[in-house]
Amino acid sequence: MSNRREQANNYREVRGLFGGYVVLFGNDVSGWAKDFPRPEAYVPGCIAVDEAGNQWEAVGGNEQDGAERWEVSNG
Repeated sequence: MSNRREQANNYREVRGLFGGYVVLFGNDVSGWAKDFPRPEAYVPGCIAVDEAGNQWEAVGGNEQDGAERWEVSNG
């Protein structure tokens, strides 16, 4: 299991969250979203992890305007 998956699972468990997407930036959790997060709400480089461990990376855009899209990440 990847470190990101472990972090996301731990974040959900500690907070009693089910499903949704845990969003990480660097080595830190930056939040959780029930539905797939809008890319422009996050800076490029953020990683969204669903409950099954699938991962997407926020790409394009910039820090001020947020990312342009999510792309599948092999984490």
